[in-house]
Amino acid sequence: GSITDQGRASATKSKISSLKSALMAYKADVGRYPFTGPPDCARNDEAYNAASDALLGCFETTNILVNANLGADGNSEDFDITNYARKWKGPYMQSAPDDFMIDAWGNKIRYAAVGKSVYLQSSGADMIEESIPDMLNDDYVEEMVADDILISVFRTRANFK
Repeated sequence: GSITDQGRASATKSKISSLKSALMAYKADVGRYPFTGPPDCARNDEAYNAASDALLGCFETTNILVNANLGADGNSEDFDITNYARKWKGPYMQSAPDDFMIDAWGNKIRYAAVGKSVYLQSSGADMIEESIPDMLNDDYVEEMVADDILISVFRTRANFK
């Protein structure tokens, strides 16, 4: 890639790193990583993929790291977390979501569960979001032309369904 894209990739990796740290701080306070729906949804990848927009949106009103009063319908009770309002000690990010949720190419950073991990993903310079299972496949990596940036936030014991 070009020097410009290398610089952007580096900036995006650092942005995703900060986002991962914020998610870890959120989990330390609240007791779980953000996902949509009731607690029994945690094994469902949709609960994280949906959270890409529902909980980690690009606006202060739709980003759980800067706004405690969120739930699937804007109500923190939806989280079913005891004393949620007291446990949430954010904001967890110092900038605005329209900055930290957007990569250096101007695309939204995705929060997604695949296999046993939850990832943060940037579609990179080509702005094409690759399939995470493809990116994790060894055969694919050898001939990989994908420039996506993928960072694991956490792993679980069992696969997501």
